[in-house]
Amino acid sequence: MGSGALRERIADALRQRIAGGLQRGGLRPDDRLPTTRELAVDLDADPRVVAAAYRMLADEGLVEIRPRAGVFVAALPGNSALPGTPPTAWMADVVAQGIARGVAVPTLAAWFARATTGRPTAAAVVAATLDQAMGLARELRDDFGLSAHGVLAETIRPGERLPRAVERANLLVATELTAPFARRLAERLGKRHVVIDVRPDLLSPEWRLLLTRVAYVVIADPRFGALVHALVEGVEGATNVRVLVAGRDSLSSIPPEAPTYVTEAARDRLGRTSLPGRVLPPARTLGAESTLLITRALVERNLAAK
Repeated sequence: MGSGALRERIADALRQRIAGGLQRGGLRPDDRLPTTRELAVDLDADPRVVAAAYRMLADEGLVEIRPRAGVFVAALPGNSALPGTPPTAWMADVVAQGIARGVAVPTLAAWFARATTGRPTAAAVVAATLDQAMGLARELRDDFGLSAHGVLAETIRPGERLPRAVERANLLVATELTAPFARRLAERLGKRHVVIDVRPDLLSPEWRLLLTRVAYVVIADPRFGALVHALVEGVEGATNVRVLVAGRDSLSSIPPEAPTYVTEAARDRLGRTSLPGRVLPPARTLGAESTLLITRALVERNLAAK
């Protein structure tokens, strides 16, 4: 890989890391970021290439490079909400489209508020593994503002009381594996349901870089391990992925500073247990079509409210 392509790849990985940290509260404006040398060691890259990637992010307004002080999250990070796309341009485009449709700016703002926050929406994610169920529920809470909870499909049994999350849900969300079951359940309960998929590029640029050495994935449900291996199958460095089950495997085998991803379910099981590796932020997993389906369900429910 040429230095230019590698610079772009590192910049994309850093962009997603910073944007995700800002969105989920792990990073704040003016926080200090790893030094060029630290990242070069971390990503097994030439420090000059890493420095060039940082300069790209500085030009975008995402980071601030302070001579003799280091690299910091920009005080007003222009791209933190939408990596690679200036929010001002995107927002201006949306407003302009509204005006073109004859909707004045104050009216448009009121409609957006009603469409997205008109009334609380509860969702139950029906999945085959606890890691999927809880991870997708977290994403629905973080990105859509839903009151979302994960439910294992196997816990919903004929003749038994439904899990509270399913009883209270306005929306049932199913994975491809649980789609037929969730559809029948939704029809029986008279609830709306959505079948979702995950992004085809779910393996983030950062993970692709980190797989040049051993990386760890800590999960709660052993069955989720097969999905992890399927995800990295065919990717360079796939054999470097080590899957550990929280509560079953010893986590002390994780070397200090080793790239480590911990699922939401594993975090819940571990409680306050600290991990020796460098824990990576959670990735956004929903595909574009799924995002649209959930957004549509949310908007239609809010606009239908009187």
